Amino acid sequence: MQAKELGELRQNAHPTGTKRFYSDPNTEDRIGAAGELAFAKQYGLDVDEEARPGGDGHIDFKVGKVTIDVKTARKAYNLLVKEWEIDKAADVLVLGQYINDEHVEFLGWIHRENLRMRDKKDFGKGIVSYYVAAGNLNPMKDLEGVMGWQDPSRLVDTNDGDLWRD
Repeated sequence: MQAKELGELRQNAHPTGTKRFYSDPNTEDRIGAAGELAFAKQYGLDVDEEARPGGDGHIDFKVGKVTIDVKTARKAYNLLVKEWEIDKAADVLVLGQYINDEHVEFLGWIHRENLRMRDKKDFGKGIVSYYVAAGNLNPMKDLEGVMGWQDPSRLVDTNDGDLWRD
């Protein structure tokens, strides 16, 4: 399935869901789908192509016991998670820079509990979000090094390359 097709499928499953900020209501779902498809391709994972009226539960992938949510944006300056979503967020949040439907550059990642300790801000849309600048995320190579982990309680996001609790 392509990003446009998957985005439209998802948008049609919840047409009265989250407020959209583009004139085409499918744009945000299309960008998100492009990120998921690119991540799945890069890491050999399967994309959930099911239309879910209630959304995906903020989880795009599960690797062992660890959940992952790919956040993709045209202007990926910060990884954002809405304040009301933080308790529902995946264990690992990945930021992707949308280039086009076939190309997403992954900028870094953060563990949900580390993001919860970060500042919150309304970026002018009336939505307060936890955020971290793209340049302050953990490098993708660190996540790639632990893609086979089994116990998310042992995964520590310290931003210094030390990802495991002793």
